[in-house]
Amino acid sequence: MPGDYLNAGKAVTVRKLNKIIDDLKSDMGKQFLRSDELQEIIDSLERIKRGTEEPKIKPLALYLDMIDMIRKQASLPSNVPGLIHNAEDVYNALFLFDENTPEFEKTVEVFKVLAGDNGLVMRGFFYPYLFAAFSDKISYLTLVQVISRQRNALKIFDAIKTHAMEVRPYIIDEGAFLTYLLNMVSRLVNESPDSYGAFLDNELWKMQRSNGVYDIDPVRLAQVEKNVQKAALTVESGKNVLDTLELKSREMERVAGEIEERSKETARTTELYLDTKVKSAVESIEAKLKEYEAQQKESIHLEKEVFLKQLFSEAETELGKYKALAKTVTGSAAAEINSLSREADDVIRRIRQASDTDERLRDQTKKLKEDTELLERIAKLQVLNDSMIERLGKINESAEAEEVSSGKAEAAAEDLSPAVSAVDMAAAQSSASPAAVAASAVKTVRPIPSVNPLLDRNVPFKERFAIAMKEKERRIAQGELFHEMFDDVLTAVIEEVNPYLIGPSGCGKTYMVQQIGDLLNVDLSDIGYINEEYDILGYVTAMGEYSESNFYRLYKYGGIAFCDELDNGNSKATVKLNSFLSNHVHASYCFPGGEKVEKHPNFRVVAAGNTDGNGADINYNTRERIEESVQQRMIPIYVGYDNRVEQAILRDYPDWFEFACAFRYATDRWKEVSGIPAQGIFTTRDAFRIRQYMDNGSFTPVKIMNYEFVQTKEPEYLAFLKDEIEKRLKKDSESYGIWQLFASEVDRVRRSGRKG
Repeated sequence: MPGDYLNAGKAVTVRKLNKIIDDLKSDMGKQFLRSDELQEIIDSLERIKRGTEEPKIKPLALYLDMIDMIRKQASLPSNVPGLIHNAEDVYNALFLFDENTPEFEKTVEVFKVLAGDNGLVMRGFFYPYLFAAFSDKISYLTLVQVISRQRNALKIFDAIKTHAMEVRPYIIDEGAFLTYLLNMVSRLVNESPDSYGAFLDNELWKMQRSNGVYDIDPVRLAQVEKNVQKAALTVESGKNVLDTLELKSREMERVAGEIEERSKETARTTELYLDTKVKSAVESIEAKLKEYEAQQKESIHLEKEVFLKQLFSEAETELGKYKALAKTVTGSAAAEINSLSREADDVIRRIRQASDTDERLRDQTKKLKEDTELLERIAKLQVLNDSMIERLGKINESAEAEEVSSGKAEAAAEDLSPAVSAVDMAAAQSSASPAAVAASAVKTVRPIPSVNPLLDRNVPFKERFAIAMKEKERRIAQGELFHEMFDDVLTAVIEEVNPYLIGPSGCGKTYMVQQIGDLLNVDLSDIGYINEEYDILGYVTAMGEYSESNFYRLYKYGGIAFCDELDNGNSKATVKLNSFLSNHVHASYCFPGGEKVEKHPNFRVVAAGNTDGNGADINYNTRERIEESVQQRMIPIYVGYDNRVEQAILRDYPDWFEFACAFRYATDRWKEVSGIPAQGIFTTRDAFRIRQYMDNGSFTPVKIMNYEFVQTKEPEYLAFLKDEIEKRLKKDSESYGIWQLFASEVDRVRRSGRKG
């Protein structure tokens, strides 16, 4: 039989349980005198298998091994039920705390010796109090086994067990206690059974004397009684004093209560007075603040109008210069330029229409106008314009110096196209971002964005979080859904503690991270799982050029690097993340291209996975173990399925939502009963798909049932789910009709004998 019962596997235990039940049922065919008692044991095991009854001996693996041992060793088949019940009684005496009993495995070995057909209990060699006197139960077995081999064994055991409990207080060491009792047994063997009592009483008297225990002298006893009476008088006197003190204490409590009431009344009066003063002060401050805000808005509005007029004027002037230069090009090139100019005008018209109709674009334009770096960007645009003017001049000189063929004219036109388009786009987007105009014409150095106010450490966290929550409430009012763990994950991102989201597939982890990036208004890039170091660092090509990674750009310019399925990557390559998971303000890293990059204040790392980082499990059996140093630099946040989100998704189909909840409950019950994780559980992603199918009428309810709930599942598993779901649904509800559809498909699968 196995020795480590506390760590026995669930699957092995379930198979053993089924085998024991089958063996006992086969024994029913024999001529048993107690077949009704055996049937009770079989029924009890069946209830244990269904999870409706706890085993009488725990853990279950020990109970099953004990039944199997009794069946094989019983001298008579009819003794099996009685021996099993006897073993259960012995268990209750030995294992006071079930599996948590100290030295459980040693006690199991004692249990095997005591129970059974020829065990010590059946032979009368078990005394619970003597057994409890030994912390090492093997010592008890040693004692009783020595006694059982002696002549008059039962009489010696009866004498020894009583004597042992009397002398135990005088022998502290357990080894000495065992040695003493074995010595007494060897001496009793040579004594007559009638003299056992006198012999052991004499030994007890010797033990007491050796420990300083003597009979009390009558004179001394009288003196003790006198001292007790004197002490009683003292106690009585003290009691009277205590009663007096108690009366005074009650009086003091009464006075203290009156003082407390007066203090509370004074506090209430003072509080009302202060509230009035504070309210008046707040109203005065709010009025002055509104007045100041109105003045500032008016001033800013006037400054913006002046600045925009100047900006449009300068842009139109520059545009005129470029058009004049373009006319000096050859005829064929001029025609092409005119065509491109018309296309640019059309683009300008469409951009202006979009800016007039798209509220979000107007908001972004307004923010860009207020950016303090606008003047610097305009200066860069001016430099770009000068370089294009010089380029056009060179082309013009080349055209006058030699005869231009049609092929060369087309090349010149193509060379001029980006220049003219860039200028026209600059005029069209002058109300937006001049830096964006420059980037569309010639590749320039990308400016480092300013720090996001919600990620600025100079602003107290409570203020930043309050702003984020206000934006969240606004989006909720517009119908957007948020997972119940959203606030915790958002807090971790703002605090820069590198959250690692742990949850099953389809529970909304990725969508939640996208919502956070959108709410914080920062770039978000899903870099996926990390297979090689260059997924993070980028690499240098054979030509010696540095190929940037998305991770590099997020680290330099700010943004959220989302490492989805982190537990599915190469654990050795993932360790490279350690260099970037520090939340130091001035951290930096030297990338393969040789550039030392300072970490942008807006840079964040968010990871997600289906496991807790400790390796594969039954449902996700290809997952890697995440290196401990990486886990220590992240904060694990468990993200499960949120019924509130799924209910909102299926708000127009409450019957499907109720059925889905019952389905998930049934899969949980399967795991509890069988000890095996359920397959094909219902996810938030499934809820989105069901709503999509129902809204579009693309799949019939029968096909939805098959694709989302039935297919790829074993017939026995489906039958279990069918029964459990029915228990959760009311027969007069609409969701019960969906269950009937599910039951019909399950029956069809079971008749076919194949998976769903």
